[in-house]
Amino acid sequence: MKKFSRRRGVVSTSLSSYEVELLTSLVNQLVELVSDGEPEHFSATGASSDPFERLVRDLQAEPDAPEVSDDPVLRRLFPNAYPHDASASSDFRRFTERDLRGKKVDDARVVLRDLEQTAGGSRDLRVDPADAGAWLRTLTGVRLAVATRLGITDAESAEELAELPDEDPRSYMMSVYDWLGFAQETLIASL
Repeated sequence: MKKFSRRRGVVSTSLSSYEVELLTSLVNQLVELVSDGEPEHFSATGASSDPFERLVRDLQAEPDAPEVSDDPVLRRLFPNAYPHDASASSDFRRFTERDLRGKKVDDARVVLRDLEQTAGGSRDLRVDPADAGAWLRTLTGVRLAVATRLGITDAESAEELAELPDEDPRSYMMSVYDWLGFAQETLIASL
């Protein structure tokens, strides 16, 4: 991957076919995780735009649902807003989590659409600056997922993992983590 650059109002970079395949796979995995395997039920664009219908849907949800996930990646993507107040946390999740999941699914769809337009890396990746936010949120979500699976909690743990020998299976995912960081950094710089 080359760094993102901006020309004539369009942000672009070139990706190899392998990089397109890898990023597509990672984003699809994020969508599956965030949507519990049912992305069509979480898409904010597919949801009703009628605020009353959304309020009725939220009020019909179980009072204690959705529960805090057992998956550490989901806990990192959707942190507990009120760690010392279970009731307030439950209410916050009930009224916000579905929309947050829908936003992540919709952002990921923007990324997947743009990746598909590269024709497997044979064309440059072009990101409309209006879609840069969706790209950055999705890259952040994927990078958080990788960091959580690797056990990265701070700069010190990231530095320790960066020193892994090539034979360690985690070293590959650490290189993916760094690559995603490079993509985020250069995308931001190009804006």
